[in-house]
Amino acid sequence: MITMEFDDIKKIWDSQDHRPLYAIDERALHKRIVAKKNRSRHIANKSEIILMVTNLLAPTLILIIDKIKDNGNYFSYILATLMVATAGFILYSRMQRKRTENQFNRSMLGDLDHAIANAIYQVRLSYIMRWYMAPVVLLCFLSVWDKEISIPLILFMAVFFTAAFFAGTWEHRWYTRRKQSLEALREKLIHEEMI
Repeated sequence: MITMEFDDIKKIWDSQDHRPLYAIDERALHKRIVAKKNRSRHIANKSEIILMVTNLLAPTLILIIDKIKDNGNYFSYILATLMVATAGFILYSRMQRKRTENQFNRSMLGDLDHAIANAIYQVRLSYIMRWYMAPVVLLCFLSVWDKEISIPLILFMAVFFTAAFFAGTWEHRWYTRRKQSLEALREKLIHEEMI
């Protein structure tokens, strides 16, 4: 085993012109941040479209089924109205998010801030949608709770909504972790710039 003396180590250090032992490839890092920004924007777009389409198709089906059965069930009408209003809310939120997209600098930190803003938006949207499930579930059960209660239908709905709740919880946690990792990256970048 060869041990180096302090003078030998100092000579090696001096020969390196006091350059840092590692360097950050800023172009590659910026490219990666832009990819994260584009991914967060893509996820937000996809989530909004899925939620809007779902909240417009479901009430249409609910009202068609209600007309075929000729129930005149008020809970079905309330559920359909809630879903259409939710689609409107998501459209409004989408327009607000799109309006703020051009406010970010086209720098590494600006692109990262844009990615974080989209991640925060996605976390809030998933949180709202988890709470939105409560009135939807209640109104669904009330709309099928009539004279001819179908036990298999009630059980299917219970299993479906339970699975949807757990999937929504998992999704919300995933968005939250993603947001936290972007914020941690931002803190590292700011810390590196200050050194």
